[in-house]
Amino acid sequence: MKKLLLYLLLCGPLLAETITGTCKRVVDGDTLHLDDGTKVQIWGIDAPEKGQSYANKATAYLDKATKGRILKLKVRETDQYGRKIADVYAGETDLALLMVRSGMAWHDDYNAPDATKLAAAMKNARKAKKGLWADKNPIKPYLFRKGDQQQPEPTADPEGDEVICHYVQDGDTFKLPDNETRVRLWGIDAPEKGQAYADEARNRLKELCEGKAVRLEVKAADQYGRKVAIVWQGKKNINLQMVKEGLAWHYAHYAPDAKDLAAAEKAARKAHRGLWKDKNPVNPYDFRKQSR
Repeated sequence: MKKLLLYLLLCGPLLAETITGTCKRVVDGDTLHLDDGTKVQIWGIDAPEKGQSYANKATAYLDKATKGRILKLKVRETDQYGRKIADVYAGETDLALLMVRSGMAWHDDYNAPDATKLAAAMKNARKAKKGLWADKNPIKPYLFRKGDQQQPEPTADPEGDEVICHYVQDGDTFKLPDNETRVRLWGIDAPEKGQAYADEARNRLKELCEGKAVRLEVKAADQYGRKVAIVWQGKKNINLQMVKEGLAWHYAHYAPDAKDLAAAEKAARKAHRGLWKDKNPVNPYDFRKQSR
């Protein structure tokens, strides 16, 4: 009896993670409500926001596939808004895959980086110019929510702006000689202060560029006023070097098409270089979120 009770205590939460319910209302292309009031966010995708192209079409598409139907949810977590983040199925249909395949949603590669089926589905939809991919440069919903689409992205000068790296703050940020202008290395995310390998990352970036002339291939300006750039020291791509040495992550959410960074992270992970010596290193983004 004691063994049975222990088994039920251990397995109870797992069993509760799969629920069913009837879709009462579709809010947008990745959010819906069940008839019992449960709010659901479909895991692994990000659909256009209200005010974006294809927002209404995405909502209508999901509505057609779900409204009034009994849905099966495999719940992963509950977010800060009380929504159940879940894999959602209408019969045998995986709704996340359905939306991405039809070009009605993006693969949320930051929160679901290992969802290879979604990544492949988005690649195919983009190639076929389905749905939102019919537009030349569709804006990611995440950036739309932040308002970043209003900031013009400078055209990178192949030669870059030559500056002096004056002071390295951490593994992906440094200051220029005016001590005010800051540069954030594009496409990478280094360990934060308090994390393993934070000091190693900062020291290595100091070795690579502090006190030296570097070229900035500016990609954007972020919400903190920093220049977000690929940094070159001679012919060396500093951003890529940090990832190759296992001292920074490929920041896939902001640089999803940076195949060189993705390949460098994969190789560093496989070789257990730098932070990848740890069995389960914590992504800096998750570390910052936990700190907040």
